[in-house]
Amino acid sequence: MRDIALRHAPARPGIRVLDLGCGTGSLVFELADARPDVFVVGIDVSHENIRAALERLAGTRCGDHVVFQQADYLTYAAPPYDVIVTDGVLHLIAGSTSALMSKLAHDLRPGGVLICAMPYDCAYNRAFAVVRRALRRIRGPATDAAILTLARVLHGREMDEGRLRERVHYMYIPPTRLETRSLTEEIAPAAGLRLIAHYPMPNTSPSQLKHRVTVFEKRAS
Repeated sequence: MRDIALRHAPARPGIRVLDLGCGTGSLVFELADARPDVFVVGIDVSHENIRAALERLAGTRCGDHVVFQQADYLTYAAPPYDVIVTDGVLHLIAGSTSALMSKLAHDLRPGGVLICAMPYDCAYNRAFAVVRRALRRIRGPATDAAILTLARVLHGREMDEGRLRERVHYMYIPPTRLETRSLTEEIAPAAGLRLIAHYPMPNTSPSQLKHRVTVFEKRAS
């Protein structure tokens, strides 16, 4: 995501970049290190994630061009950005896909780019959605404990116990949307976003939906 964002971000200094669903800020810090001339904002709905990102920020020299904020994107308001990056988040945001794409376009300057990694329409992801719906119906302490145990095995070296427990909830959330031809060829263009690139994305966990990276450009006014 860092390399793709750097490839498509405008070269001029002073651009504004939003990481939507920034987690603990890994991508924000990578972008800030690679482009100290840009202003990077990371937002996330998770208090735990933003707390961890702010703790990390306190130990860096990025405080003059990096900001973290806990926010729900659907109610988030800020001056327009030159780049919006979002990794594994858009499929979890409730509401209509048309409204979401319109907001993303609204939050970009003309000529700005949206770089999003999201699950795409395929048999694996459709089956995974069915599994998550089934898990939601039988959710209980035993199911939570089983998922947490599996998470410790798969991701215990990458995440602390608090973040692992927080992510148990996501295993019960089927995707609100998948990237389809309708999204890229009809819904996004109707919002003013033009598809300019696709990139493959490796699947790093059997508990993860299959993703790819799609890049849109907002049409000039």
